Amino acid sequence: MIGKKFLGGKRMQSYCIVTDSSCDLTQELADQMELQVVPLSVQYKGQEYANYLDGRQLNIQEFYAGLRAGEQTKTTAVNPEGWISVIRPVLEEGRDVLVLAFSSGLSNTFNAARIAAEELAEQYPQRKILVVDTLCASLGQGLLCYLTAKQRLAGKSLQEAYDYAEATKLHICHWFT
Repeated sequence: MIGKKFLGGKRMQSYCIVTDSSCDLTQELADQMELQVVPLSVQYKGQEYANYLDGRQLNIQEFYAGLRAGEQTKTTAVNPEGWISVIRPVLEEGRDVLVLAFSSGLSNTFNAARIAAEELAEQYPQRKILVVDTLCASLGQGLLCYLTAKQRLAGKSLQEAYDYAEATKLHICHWFT
């Protein structure tokens, strides 16, 4: 299998796709598509929670019920350290990384991913880290992640998947309310 390695008997792609929780995918779908997801933070009822896709810190149903009841909330972008905490272990496995980040027009999350990639590139010069500004949010971003992950699972190279994401992001139309 060209471009694939084995880790503990499990097939491992030569690169990993990393995104943030703005993608709004289910944890099950992210697992199925072999995506690594960095959580944004949500301030809700005076506390800060990591927005994991599986809702381990903040139950989604409870969160939306609170919003309907008038509860105020605020999200916080992923900082460079958040990206580094997920990307570094992938690099240490000897794999490259493709980052698909929340739209730069809506959040500082993309810029933080770019800063993290630059810092890690200095520490791991033998690895490649490519970062895409998805220009998307919510399930628009999730769709781009899904489609790009399908390219990776079909055997496309890191550069081919990056080029696909860059081209495809310009053709995704979605509404967010």
